[in-house]
Amino acid sequence: MTYRTHCAPRMAIRVPTLLCGLLLMLGCDGTPDPQRPQEPAQAGEAPTASAAPTAAPLRVPTWAELTARLAEAAKAAQAAEAAALQKELKAAGSDAKACKALLGSGTLRMLDRAGAVTADGQQLLAALQQLDRHGMDKAGYRFKAIDEATLAVTTALQAERTVWLSLERQPRAALVAAAAGLWLRGGEGSAVELARKGGDQLGKAGLQALDRAIPELTRTAMASRLAIVHAEVELLRATLRYAIDTTYGLPAHPQKYTAPAEIKRMADKYADELVKFVQGSAGRLGDELRSRQPTHSQYALLLGAYDTYQGLVAAGGWQPLPKLAAKQLKKGETNPLVPAIRARLRAEGYDPGPDGDRFDDPLEAAVKAFQSRHQLDPDGIVTKTVCNEMDVPAEKRLRQIQLSLQRLRESEGRDPGDDFHIWVNIAQQTLWVYDKGAPIDRHRVIVGNNDIDTDQLTALKGKINRTKMFSHKMTRVILAPKWFPTSRVVELELQPKLAKDPGFLEKEGYVREMQGDGTEVWYQKAGKSNLLGDVKFQGPNKFNIYLHDTPFRALFSKARRPFSHGCVRVDKPVDLAELVLGRDRSMSAKEIRDIIKEREEKEVKLKTAIPVHIDYVIASVDEEGNVVFGYDVYGYDQAYFDGVLPVEEAKEYKAGSTRGL
Repeated sequence: MTYRTHCAPRMAIRVPTLLCGLLLMLGCDGTPDPQRPQEPAQAGEAPTASAAPTAAPLRVPTWAELTARLAEAAKAAQAAEAAALQKELKAAGSDAKACKALLGSGTLRMLDRAGAVTADGQQLLAALQQLDRHGMDKAGYRFKAIDEATLAVTTALQAERTVWLSLERQPRAALVAAAAGLWLRGGEGSAVELARKGGDQLGKAGLQALDRAIPELTRTAMASRLAIVHAEVELLRATLRYAIDTTYGLPAHPQKYTAPAEIKRMADKYADELVKFVQGSAGRLGDELRSRQPTHSQYALLLGAYDTYQGLVAAGGWQPLPKLAAKQLKKGETNPLVPAIRARLRAEGYDPGPDGDRFDDPLEAAVKAFQSRHQLDPDGIVTKTVCNEMDVPAEKRLRQIQLSLQRLRESEGRDPGDDFHIWVNIAQQTLWVYDKGAPIDRHRVIVGNNDIDTDQLTALKGKINRTKMFSHKMTRVILAPKWFPTSRVVELELQPKLAKDPGFLEKEGYVREMQGDGTEVWYQKAGKSNLLGDVKFQGPNKFNIYLHDTPFRALFSKARRPFSHGCVRVDKPVDLAELVLGRDRSMSAKEIRDIIKEREEKEVKLKTAIPVHIDYVIASVDEEGNVVFGYDVYGYDQAYFDGVLPVEEAKEYKAGSTRGL
């Protein structure tokens, strides 16, 4: 963007400065400065020297005649602006409705009639300069059109300035001409205003000079007026786009994806809301634009992460590592690859210790830190997997941070405020508990697997076990829960096991009950083998996804944990229950654990429902301020970078035999 280089404020500064110079050409008492050129002598005055024969004197227009001409020109300029605006609106497409409402009164918001960028305009331009930092796609902002429009304003004002500068031998006439230009541009102006500038005191030469300048002044001022209005429309369109991108568009959502063409139409769809927003932002547009960004605490932290990685990119990033010849490289070994690993880690801000080709303690500590921040087992051993993570360029890490900012904008939980809430990050398999905007607890979680599976009952085949991105409210906590398997699980998993082992149900604590309507219900009683473990956190949602315990504890030790059928398994569920129920129902830890030991299901309804937000955000910042990168478990980020959104996760298929499923 180059609009700062040629933007109209420069002319807004130069014009008044030059007028001050013209005023200085007059003495303090209004008499001509003897050091400046004087107006020709008035009729009846004696010449100071013999004059050569001259042509017949030109007619001297009256002041009333000149102001009448300017008034007519101002009306014509107003009509020309109205006609030009109609063409502008026709060309504005989906932005037309909102722009028409905002410009209907003739009031400019981004520029004034002198061509200067207003405070709101300056705040908008500052916001546009931050688009990359916020991870916002610049494609829809018409930067080339903004540059051309603001350059046209500057060029037109320069041409207009040339007209009244040509009157420098008649400084008062030049001053009046400058004021007349503002009138012709649609600013404050009238015959009275021009008289205040001394127009009604012009002598013959001054009146004649102004008379000669009016045609060119009218032409150039009208060109300035139309250029200013065009630039106003372009800046308003950018304002609308910013509001849309921060509120309505979902260009990165894997399922709810909104295409660029659809986002472009949103200015018309939300025109009334957008007009209300812009009108209510007068004088404080910058603050209002910032307020449309997420208030999630991770958002501000990721902006800082962007600054850090932008600096790393600017510094050259890092080079790919040489190929790791061995299966692994660990502490105590000497290897020519070690210096390259040190340089790579140092480039990202880690401290790998002094140079050398021996894998020592400081290097092992740095490798462990790198692994823990990239969702790898922090064992300090360099493998091909570790090298692959190190080889991800700084530029891609920066793009991942930008995409994470976009995903937070698209999150249903983007503005949690000070509410007590839970945030699950699928990409990092982490659960955070927030209170008053700050994290107070963290858990490792297991999320849905990425396997291809088949649902015989819904006739769907594909990645059907992925944990969904959505928000809901936890309304109850179930201690020592029963597990009610779905009919799909009963048919495809439990019945085949029962066929092989008649004692399977009793050994695993399953019960089959016949209901009054003749249907059969299966459930698993509370106990060590219960697949929900000791606690279940539930709230109504269309996906039937909830948080719960699991008896398969070993899976939590793995760095990457996509193993469930879609629900979120919590590493320390009893601790989470104590936090939730202690806060909501004043239940003690002993009371909660005693209920679990009884192995009789107890449902505790919450007095205050707890928001649970489930998102997919690759980059985040931990409690120590370290930038942590998860891994693209479902390929959503790569799909965005490849431009293949939305993601198709499952397809209908013709149901057949369940053999081999």
